[in-house]
Amino acid sequence: MDATKRKAWQTVGAAVAWIAGGSLVLGLVALAAFFATLKIETRGGQATVPDLTGMTREEAARAANARDLVVEVAQERNDPGVSSGRVLQQQPPPGSSVRRGRKIRLTVSLGGKVISVPDLVGKPDRTESMEIRQEGLVPGERAAIPARGAQAGTVLAQVPPAGTPAVPGVRVHRLVSEGEMAPRWVMPDLSGLSLARVERWIEESGFRKGAVRRLDSTGRAPGTVVGQLPLAGYPVRAKDAVDLTVAR
Repeated sequence: MDATKRKAWQTVGAAVAWIAGGSLVLGLVALAAFFATLKIETRGGQATVPDLTGMTREEAARAANARDLVVEVAQERNDPGVSSGRVLQQQPPPGSSVRRGRKIRLTVSLGGKVISVPDLVGKPDRTESMEIRQEGLVPGERAAIPARGAQAGTVLAQVPPAGTPAVPGVRVHRLVSEGEMAPRWVMPDLSGLSLARVERWIEESGFRKGAVRRLDSTGRAPGTVVGQLPLAGYPVRAKDAVDLTVAR
């Protein structure tokens, strides 16, 4: 091959190499532009999940819609610390990056559990105290008084009344019967009476004989009562003990 032909072929080869190199560069540039565009589009389709806890359903929906997201109430439960209708939890959590149009699942509060105070009147207080606790309430103050026709330990009245709406932890106070009121008498003055007569009176009146002390007493006949407990004028009940001091 002469020099003229060789030079022509070298010129053609250089042109082909230049065209191929240029095509490769253009291809790499196009590929880089494609991935950059895809990344931008991907970023443009993402949204950051807002913090919806504590909001009402309507407030949560507006906050989510502002970022092209939607909300869905997935669960409702009682929570005494959060007002009814407000968001307790959410999924995905705040700050998450999600696709636009994604649903945020909400757990919404029903408020504190409402309890109807049980009817305790006429029932044994010990049993009803257990029922109060089982309902989530708390036994409150307990006062006792004698009551005719009601066995000891029976609930006579309650606060709050039966059927009152309440929340867990509310105290329920009870007025309880001590049983029938024992009859009471006024203690008479037994001084100067003989011991035999007083002991007979104690037995016939339904009292109990207590201690008998002997004491030297000037001017008193031996065997006569010179002191007593309970004292004269004090109230006494059946089966109370009567102690005596007798002259020796």
